[in-house]
Amino acid sequence: MEGYVEGTCGTCGEQIQDAYINAFGMQWHLDHLQCNVCGKDFSDGTQVCEGHDGFAYCPDDWKKTFLPPCGGCQKPINGPTINALNKTWHPDCFVCGTCKAKLTGQFFPGSKGLPLCEKHYYDEQNLICGGCNMPIVAGKCITMKGDDKGQRDIKFHVEHFKCSYCKKNLAGQKYKKHKGKPYCEKCHLALFE
Repeated sequence: MEGYVEGTCGTCGEQIQDAYINAFGMQWHLDHLQCNVCGKDFSDGTQVCEGHDGFAYCPDDWKKTFLPPCGGCQKPINGPTINALNKTWHPDCFVCGTCKAKLTGQFFPGSKGLPLCEKHYYDEQNLICGGCNMPIVAGKCITMKGDDKGQRDIKFHVEHFKCSYCKKNLAGQKYKKHKGKPYCEKCHLALFE
């Protein structure tokens, strides 16, 4: 504002005779103050927003320029945030990337950069037990190879690798598969052969 004379335009320095805009402690001809991004003037009464850089912005461009985008909806965030996975999130957008359940505590990084709940993280890692449907987080596990038709391998906690019919534990035993499920040889013979 150094050198500014009251009653003159902050852009051109000429005397203001008609309607004007007051912004940044100065006066401006209606069409001489413009948004630093889109170039729109404020003659229609649009609010003038001052950026942290000292330039004028229309409200939409001020939000896009100075507010972080949400990692979920991509809209600017003005209010409470959650910072995770090198992104900023609206609290309502911080959800599991698979099931969309709200994440309020523990979460896991997904391969696509989205947060995941525990179940879907371990499912993405192919670490959900085929017997109890719970994550395999520690200890030994048994892998039953998938078929040639693209079925992925199925992992089991050792104590849950059982015949799907008689429930005999198959850890260390010979077994056969049918439709992605393990069977002891005796049950497989009786049921499918």
